Amino acid sequence: MTKKGIDMGASTKPTGGALPALTSIRFIAAMTVVLSHFAELGLLPMNRAFFDFVDGGRPAVSLFFVLSGFILTYTYREPLASSGPRAFYIARFARIYPVVLFGLALVAPVTAWLLYTGDAARLLQWFALKSSVQLSLVLSLLCQLLLLNAWFPFAAINQPWNGPSDSVSCEAFFYALFPWLLRKLDGQGMQRIVLACAGIWIAQGVGTVLIQSTMPVSRSGFLVVALPLLRIAEFVLGVGAALVFLSLRERRAGRHALGLTSVCVALAALIVLAAWHPFSPVFYVEAPFFALLILGLALLERPVLGLLNARVLVRLGEASYSLYLIHVPIAYIALLAGFDRANGWMVLAFAIWASVAVFRFYEEPMRRAIRTRLTGASAPDFTPLREARE
Repeated sequence: MTKKGIDMGASTKPTGGALPALTSIRFIAAMTVVLSHFAELGLLPMNRAFFDFVDGGRPAVSLFFVLSGFILTYTYREPLASSGPRAFYIARFARIYPVVLFGLALVAPVTAWLLYTGDAARLLQWFALKSSVQLSLVLSLLCQLLLLNAWFPFAAINQPWNGPSDSVSCEAFFYALFPWLLRKLDGQGMQRIVLACAGIWIAQGVGTVLIQSTMPVSRSGFLVVALPLLRIAEFVLGVGAALVFLSLRERRAGRHALGLTSVCVALAALIVLAAWHPFSPVFYVEAPFFALLILGLALLERPVLGLLNARVLVRLGEASYSLYLIHVPIAYIALLAGFDRANGWMVLAFAIWASVAVFRFYEEPMRRAIRTRLTGASAPDFTPLREARE
């Protein structure tokens, strides 16, 4: 779930034919989440081997976190240095919060219907609620409105309303720290950046193992997957990858071969790890290779995979943040309307179409309106890359 940058006098233009691919892969990643959730909810049939390969879509969220760090660094490095963080925070809020509210509005009738009908089975299956239902719904709603739900490792807080928003809660924490993180890493040599990223990533692994070994699965599972402190290493990997990319770009050396090699190595490693699952959660060991994949795609000086540069896939990538936050509410409505595995593909097609409509007619206009209101009508719109999972 990401945002757009603000042109504060910086001249940052996309270079290299592969940058649109960074937008396209957002849609591909978002679709693994959507397909997994639709399968779990009973709207789509899914081969168990494929579900395990994509680990229920969790690695896609890791990719989004890494990509978020990369794009924010690419977009805001110079503006933050010259103008401070105020415009950055306004842009982040304008980018993510309107769709958070839209997703909640979409799921509100579902929640009201479940309460009205007393559908205990679905309240338990969808929202993990079996007691103190109304109190839990109020607390969960407050946490989602304040983007704090990822900090509470309780199903009754994370699952009601729009469950996928817990990753947006993580992003909000990353945004809060981003100007400080960038200031600490920027200006360091490439080797020191890599070492710093590796150290934070190792610390995440140690924290994960400690939590898994000292807490019951019912609690450790939420903490490992959602707790912002345990996910920030992925964001930092993206920041580091962007700083490496910018450093290599300044050297004006041929980068295409390095980019192609990085992409090939990353894809090979990700395929092996997804099939092997040597560590749980597997997204932890995949995260450095997501960073390598993103770096490689950015380094390419001409498109290699033409599909990733196709206009339609880029547009779907732009709308992937909306897709991420509306697909579960749409699935709930469809299930209440009687859709099932036999015709769930129609719901999937509608969700994809709706995400593009929401992006074009709500997300983007609201973002521009909020930024104009908070920064003034003269603030230019600077968006070299569209961010989709920040």
